[in-house]
Amino acid sequence: MSTEQVELTFDAFAKCGPSTATVGYRDVSTGSVIASIEIPAQLIERAVLENASVEIILLGDGEIASAVAGPASDCFSATTSVSIDHLVDAFVATHNLHKEEATEAELRTLLGRLHKSVEAVERTIRLRRAKAK
Repeated sequence: MSTEQVELTFDAFAKCGPSTATVGYRDVSTGSVIASIEIPAQLIERAVLENASVEIILLGDGEIASAVAGPASDCFSATTSVSIDHLVDAFVATHNLHKEEATEAELRTLLGRLHKSVEAVERTIRLRRAKAK
């Protein structure tokens, strides 16, 4: 009988599927799973998102930035940015309008809101110019 010591090295793994995630440890040298557990994906989502919030900010140059804030946000960077014109272009793209089923009345409401937004920006520019004089 050999008294030679064998050092095992374990590696954590996670395998995510559409409805469950399998997490556990496997032996690095053989790839054999040592211990694992299946967790419903819905349970993981609920735990991660429970104390998370999405922050959306309109920046001065027309970029819309969004980020996830909360305990889990330290593990990953979830900040994205898109310009307001690209967002509108994407929404009114023909292939997207069919998915969204936007009516003409809804599109006219969107157009009216965009006009109000443009007027607000132009008014602010005029006010700043007047203050600068």
